[in-house]
Amino acid sequence: MAEQEPWTIRRILAWTIDYLGKRGDEHPRLSSEWLVSNVTGLSRVEIYMSFDRPLSREELDAMHAAVARRAAGEPLQYVTGEMPFRHIVLHCERGVLIPRPETEVLVDAALDGVDAAVAAGVETVRVLEIGTGTGCIALSLASERPGTRVVATDTSEGAVKLAVRNRDALGLEDVVRVVPGDLASGVDARLAGTFSVLVSNPPYIPSAVVPTLPEEVIGYEPGLALDGGADGLDVFRRILEQAPRVLRPGGMLCCELFEDNAAQAAELCRAQGGWASAEVREDLTHRPRVLVAVREGGLSDALPEGMESAARRAERIVRASQDEVDGEVVRRAAHVLLAGGVVVVPTDSVYGLCCTATPDNPAHRRIFEIKRRDLAQTLPWFVADPSGLDRYGRDVPEWAHRLAKKYWPGALTLVVRASDEVPAEYAQADTGTVALRVPDSDLVRAIVRETGTPLAQTSANTHGQAAATTGADIEDRLLDMADLVIDAGPAPVAVASTIVDCTGAEPRVLREGAIALGDIGA
Repeated sequence: MAEQEPWTIRRILAWTIDYLGKRGDEHPRLSSEWLVSNVTGLSRVEIYMSFDRPLSREELDAMHAAVARRAAGEPLQYVTGEMPFRHIVLHCERGVLIPRPETEVLVDAALDGVDAAVAAGVETVRVLEIGTGTGCIALSLASERPGTRVVATDTSEGAVKLAVRNRDALGLEDVVRVVPGDLASGVDARLAGTFSVLVSNPPYIPSAVVPTLPEEVIGYEPGLALDGGADGLDVFRRILEQAPRVLRPGGMLCCELFEDNAAQAAELCRAQGGWASAEVREDLTHRPRVLVAVREGGLSDALPEGMESAARRAERIVRASQDEVDGEVVRRAAHVLLAGGVVVVPTDSVYGLCCTATPDNPAHRRIFEIKRRDLAQTLPWFVADPSGLDRYGRDVPEWAHRLAKKYWPGALTLVVRASDEVPAEYAQADTGTVALRVPDSDLVRAIVRETGTPLAQTSANTHGQAAATTGADIEDRLLDMADLVIDAGPAPVAVASTIVDCTGAEPRVLREGAIALGDIGA
């Protein structure tokens, strides 16, 4: 029996081109190259340098499934799960609009607005994107203009999750915030009036035109991201209504629009008033596509007193729940902490300033500077679970384990002899002890697990002042000096933890707090 011809890259590529071409694919070679590249992990250039390489059984099975989906009309970007856009590669998935080449013109317009703000001396250039989808616009702006701070919104939960995934993959967590909500409803009010650019690719296809779109579009992509109402301007009108509140003087509005309604959109801007200019730019096929309107006033005009400082604080604050853990908040906090930052966290007792308890962490010293406290003192540790008692403590008495079992997670801090895993700067110099606590906060424990290390912490207040028991109580000075503030509203207990010395034969209460003195006993 003759040996079966192997499925090499040359053979599978030729077969796929022929198969997809016969089934109506307008660009069968391009589609085939993408599919082979996605399945094998080879770049499109490497494909042509590896023609004789045979595919594995797993690769053949994956290729078969991918070709079947593409032949059925599913967009190539959904089949492969990714696509290039300008200088970045994005994950794509069903339920979220696929970025189009014409949107690159929109990005170019928004970059003009960013560059104008930089040239005018705007210290913090902020961009608001409404309807971010995959995040292609927001992430392009942040990656191509380092230092630009972007807030991106979307009403779709799936889009928000995908944009966050793309942002994190590109390492832009520090400069891009993705916010769920309708238009700008989820954006902190303190940022209003500070954005240099408002950019959007809203739904803009007139309702009557939507059914005439290719099946590859209307059969797979979300209608919510396509249908712009009777004249295609329903969402644009709502964006235009909010633009004067969002933009700073001289700020730019950039919107991608349907070729037949872009001029009408410019007229709506002029009719509204307050715009120094409103023009329409062409896309790559020379169709009118992008509205660019600039507010009256100058980008260099000073903002009202206190507005910029309030905006900076708002950028550091995220809202959260201590019980319903938001993975996005956990990841962001861990990212800041692992980068050597100081984070204000809510706990069951009071709000705390914390850093990772790692050797030579500059954030350790910063906490003492922020709190205005003597560096000779030590910071208690948050640990994720009771196993930390034996890992970071030594010679821990059995009665201390019983206290931990009874009150952890909770507002009880146990002072124990420090093990060798405790860096010297975190142990009390004269006693060689460390203070440990498992907070009754699902959020904080999740952050500890995400960082993979205990958090050194102290109450979020100036030394000698009252501890903050709600996010609103945190001093402005601390908000300005911390790298991130997690606001979860009032602390459930709102009293500092009880501290117990566990180095002797019996428990000795060093500070009575949330747990009464009479409840502590061996």
